[in-house]
Amino acid sequence: MADALVEGARLAVASPRNEFALHPRARRFLFIAGGIGITPMMSMMRHLAGSGGPPFVLHYCTRSAAHTAFAETLAEEPFAGRVHLHHDHGDPAQAFDFWPLLEKPQAGTHIYCCGPRGLMDAVRDMSGHWAMGSVHFESFGVDAALRRQDHPFKVRLARSDTTLDVPADRSILEVLRDHGVKVRSSCEAGSCGTCRTGLLEGEAEHRDFVLGPDEQASQIMVCVSRARSESLTLDL
Repeated sequence: MADALVEGARLAVASPRNEFALHPRARRFLFIAGGIGITPMMSMMRHLAGSGGPPFVLHYCTRSAAHTAFAETLAEEPFAGRVHLHHDHGDPAQAFDFWPLLEKPQAGTHIYCCGPRGLMDAVRDMSGHWAMGSVHFESFGVDAALRRQDHPFKVRLARSDTTLDVPADRSILEVLRDHGVKVRSSCEAGSCGTCRTGLLEGEAEHRDFVLGPDEQASQIMVCVSRARSESLTLDL
């Protein structure tokens, strides 16, 4: 947009889509935030407290008290007593252990998690036994450390027998768009599931927060995931 748009250009836009909405039938909410991942949780908690919605509790992980956003607000009503803070002081050995919190699924409870990749990976790994659709993630994208490991690979589109090159600095979704292949997408951070695509051959490096272990062999989120093998064959 910065390179191509000029004054007077017309843009086609759609209404906003909320891919991290509060579930309407939840009986309780468990919010897990890390760092700036507290941002979406604040609006959710304010809404629940102001509307008399279902009960909620927040577990908020930060480096230290000084690095805790909204600390004063969270210590006051209506959040007092519903918030648990954990500071790791930058020491991985002091990272919060989510297993006691997630070991026993609670009927009617929905988990909402947002924060650094490591925190969300931990929550995802420890909540796989919760009911499908009860665990929700909001991602800010792939960590820079992972992106530095990216390498080029090929993608074959099975329906048209077309092979495309995916450079190290481009996503599968971006390359598909460049070649006029339409794939629905929304968050483009691996957390909404809109760009789910059939995976027919090859080994994918899954970087999303949507697919379960039983789906990863046959599905891929083309906005963030890449290839471990030299090529992938997609059902496109």
